[in-house]
Amino acid sequence: MKAITRTGARSAAAGVAVSLAFVTAGCGGGSTAAAGGEACDGKTVTVGITKSASDAPFYVAQRKGYFNKQGLTVRFVPFDSAAKMIAPLGAGQLDVGAGAPSAGFYNAVARGVQVRIVADKGSMPKGYGYMPLMVRKDLYDSGKVKTIAQLKGLKIAEPAQATATSSTAGALLHSAGLAYGDVKHEYIGFAEQVTAFQNGAIDAALITEPSATVAEQRGVAVRLANPPDVYDNQQLAVVVYGGKFAGEKSRLGTCFMTAYLQGARDYVSALAGGKVTGKGADEIVKIVTAATGLKPELYRTIVANYVNPDGVVNVESLRRDYDFFAQQSWLEGKRVSVDALVDPSFSRAAVAKIGAFDKAGATKTAG
Repeated sequence: MKAITRTGARSAAAGVAVSLAFVTAGCGGGSTAAAGGEACDGKTVTVGITKSASDAPFYVAQRKGYFNKQGLTVRFVPFDSAAKMIAPLGAGQLDVGAGAPSAGFYNAVARGVQVRIVADKGSMPKGYGYMPLMVRKDLYDSGKVKTIAQLKGLKIAEPAQATATSSTAGALLHSAGLAYGDVKHEYIGFAEQVTAFQNGAIDAALITEPSATVAEQRGVAVRLANPPDVYDNQQLAVVVYGGKFAGEKSRLGTCFMTAYLQGARDYVSALAGGKVTGKGADEIVKIVTAATGLKPELYRTIVANYVNPDGVVNVESLRRDYDFFAQQSWLEGKRVSVDALVDPSFSRAAVAKIGAFDKAGATKTAG
């Protein structure tokens, strides 16, 4: 595990194309969603998943029959990691992907790969900081690290280089007067970070749920900072359509989005105080834990990721992260227009069909 260096950042960025670049492979031209009656009966849509808790809207939409009501048969294709989705996407075997836009993602777009970011899948507004900055418990208890500023020169883990998580780290460090390069960066998967804390291999980490709660329960790390306090509503994960699916199959894209948002709304309605403990939580917990293998008691304890019930993507956040990648010299080729990559037509068409989402979690009738 190597720390980031300014001289090595550009060469390392090439490898980042693998990290969550699954959403960029093998796609044709993009378009906008069909305005009128979709004819989706009998169609099949393949969706790559990593069986994570943030896939909840997919699972809920499937289990509650929302895809079927749109005439769709949705086939989930599980992968050990997002990188392994690249080959089947390139072969046209997957229609939909999801992940966090990274420098590698934008570099692929700069090379001509056409994709569309179509909906929110995981964001961090206040109360939903599901990727906290944690520090090793012995460092915290001894008083060596009680503040972000005291992390200078220490090892901080991220899942990979040049991802949205890197921008999160940059924002947190900046809030304490530190530059991104003032700490040593290690690249370890979220689940493995718990063991790294236990072995003393890292001093701190940006770690997502449920691993954050597991580290806390095992007594190996404590929460040091909450990202929404310095970077509100960061767009960490998005739903992405391949260009061909967004264009030639635009009617299917709208049908899929309609069901996805219905699943997202049921999920959001079950949230209370940043956790899955609100109205209808029992059903959501049952669905998600059955799909992911998480223990229900753990899932109820973790800080949940938020999903916008209308699918709205925080474009400003994507721009901010893109600019951060540019500042770190991780981007290659021509500059990419983040705004042009975001296509809200599918979510808007879906909301027109199912109505606006109200604060109580109910859906108003459209039209």
